[in-house]
Amino acid sequence: MSQAFRRLNSDLVDILPPGLVGTKSLDLAFKHRSLVKEYDVESNERLEFLGDAVLQIAISDCLFNRLVDIPEGVLTKLRASIVNSAVLAEVARRYSVGDVIEMSKGEESSGGRSKGSILADCVEAIFGACYVECGFDAARGFVTLLLGDEIDAAVANPVAVGDYKSSLQEYLARGSLVPTYEMTWEGPDHARKFYAKVYADEDLLGVGSGVSKKQAQQEAAKDALIQLGIGV
Repeated sequence: MSQAFRRLNSDLVDILPPGLVGTKSLDLAFKHRSLVKEYDVESNERLEFLGDAVLQIAISDCLFNRLVDIPEGVLTKLRASIVNSAVLAEVARRYSVGDVIEMSKGEESSGGRSKGSILADCVEAIFGACYVECGFDAARGFVTLLLGDEIDAAVANPVAVGDYKSSLQEYLARGSLVPTYEMTWEGPDHARKFYAKVYADEDLLGVGSGVSKKQAQQEAAKDALIQLGIGV
């Protein structure tokens, strides 16, 4: 059984693909590049490179199939909200990955076990190791399991990561339509309230209000997305 496996958090062990357990690739995934300076060993950087690609396609595939009516621009923003160092580092902390990473004494003394970049890189390396030992289907399943909460949050509120106007415009563009906004307002200059209606051709899609034109238009676009059945 691999050295890394024996030290892993039990919750992470429970969800590892069986074919990954006890492998040299899993051990390698936990070897930080700082070790190369002190010992004649290979680091996890190549696995990290591979794991980044696995992560990108796994999340892309998941969002593409779960959000069939969401345009490309929104999917791209959703993917970026999941596939980033901050999210991966938080997942690593959730499973105490930092306790297992092998690194130089100098890196460790400078707080390496808690550095977000090191934690995120290690998670990507684990994905890479899973791909090497178990193939893409197993790696994709592991990615979606490990990041399940983040994926579910994105799917439940797909346009929250972008602005409603852009999301509406991208959605309507699929039917060669362009949204237009009709503005009205009331009240004095220092306390003005704005009202917006958004149309596609002559069809009223949504209405909104706010303390600025921008806010009113965003609210109108949000209302339109709701009326069109696009989750917000």
